[in-house]
Amino acid sequence: MPLQFAFTESNSSVSEHLLFEGREYQIGRADSADIVIPHPQISRSHIVLRAAKHADNDHIWHLSDTSSTGCFSNAGIPVKHLTLDKPHVLQLGPIPCEFTPVAFNNVVKLDSVREWRKQQLKQYQNQLQHCNNSTALINLARECLTQSLGCERASLILLDKTNNYQLGVGYEDWMQGNDFTGSRTIINQCMQTNVVRAIGNIVCDNTLNKQHSIINHGIQAAICVPVCLDEKPVGVLYADSVLGRRYFTQTDIEFATSLANMISMRLLFHTIEHKLSLIS
Repeated sequence: MPLQFAFTESNSSVSEHLLFEGREYQIGRADSADIVIPHPQISRSHIVLRAAKHADNDHIWHLSDTSSTGCFSNAGIPVKHLTLDKPHVLQLGPIPCEFTPVAFNNVVKLDSVREWRKQQLKQYQNQLQHCNNSTALINLARECLTQSLGCERASLILLDKTNNYQLGVGYEDWMQGNDFTGSRTIINQCMQTNVVRAIGNIVCDNTLNKQHSIINHGIQAAICVPVCLDEKPVGVLYADSVLGRRYFTQTDIEFATSLANMISMRLLFHTIEHKLSLIS
């Protein structure tokens, strides 16, 4: 039985890895590790995962702690050896990690989701080519994010001429006032750094969990991706969830980033088209 190993990245997204029987896996800070967790409190070789054949000819995974900083249960109990015959959440140093045995039919489902995402992007790319105004572009972006990422609220927000997104296109009614304070913070951070912000389990984020919008709406996770022209942000893709999900994976971020890049290309096309019309 394969094992899914997931850990929280420094950007708050979740990195997922599918491990198969037949070899052991080293997890740690070293570049030579099979799965690298780049954190100073993670040992170069922190844990070893290996699968042993069970009586019914299936394989059971086992964890061995090889670190100097420790491996702990949620209750703070040190773990040196553990049989992973059911899902477990452990702390490797300060990093929360999840270990989940996965049945082979569920592995097929995981591959199907990835393939479905690729097909979705191709479909959206074709639809984007027929978006001739900002309203059509915003509506399509909203549909992409809600359907493909499972978020309840989403929008494409484009800046106005003074680089103010709150006066730009796509700034919707639910973004007004105190009901959007935490989300505005995330959007501002994304625009200032020109870097994707994907935040899971927001209630544990001390910089956001006291914001009115986070408390009032019970937002669990949010993602914000810059949309750029000439490497400068001209808007963002924003989405959040109160019910559907608690975090975003690297696959989710790659999907949203690919969508943002396609929108950037469409905006560039419109910009060039507009300049040509002025010349002619």
